Amino acid sequence: MKKFLILFVCLGIYSVCQEVNAQISQGNQSVGLEFGWSDRSVDLFDEGTQQDNYFILMPSYSYFIKDRLSVIGGGSFYKRNNKRINQNPNSSGWERKELEVFVGVRKYIEISPKLFMLATYGLEYLWTDNLVESVVPNEEWLYSSQQKINQLGLFGNLGLAYFPSEKFSFELIFIEGQFFSFYNKSNVSAQNTNNYQNNGWGFEVDGFLDQPSLAVRYYF
Repeated sequence: MKKFLILFVCLGIYSVCQEVNAQISQGNQSVGLEFGWSDRSVDLFDEGTQQDNYFILMPSYSYFIKDRLSVIGGGSFYKRNNKRINQNPNSSGWERKELEVFVGVRKYIEISPKLFMLATYGLEYLWTDNLVESVVPNEEWLYSSQQKINQLGLFGNLGLAYFPSEKFSFELIFIEGQFFSFYNKSNVSAQNTNNYQNNGWGFEVDGFLDQPSLAVRYYF
């Protein structure tokens, strides 16, 4: 985690200070679509099965205010499921859904004529729904916990863009940091039902190479 944070800060400072001279597209606008998915099933040592899958879709639009510097905005939908199924009737799992809207500034840093580093900074709003369930039919026992979280804050991410032509690029975001305020509303149900509410501030740095997503962008 500390190595990711140091890399994120250093490359972020470099992206702000780096001078640029070349144009990366023929026009001053672009539209992009980021997508990713995974569907995995793993056999466990106790003859159970664990299923893990996710899906993300993120359209975006950007306008170049000057060479290699653009204003970008968009939204995303993310869903991930993780479920464990045993040979007996017991099961457990969780589901996470996210809706996001964002606006920011993106800078392109040339590594080679066709390869660029991306540095994006901006403001985002994120709505998250987390559901956790555990079922034991033989004991007629069900545990359920649901959290609905609203987040508003600053974000920054780093990635790579490869241009096979002047009109298209492929993009991969590999690290992202967030500083945000949140409002959390929870509902926990087992033998009794309890409701909780809390709010505060948070900071996160995440790497996405374990769940890579690919974006395709068209410039015009």
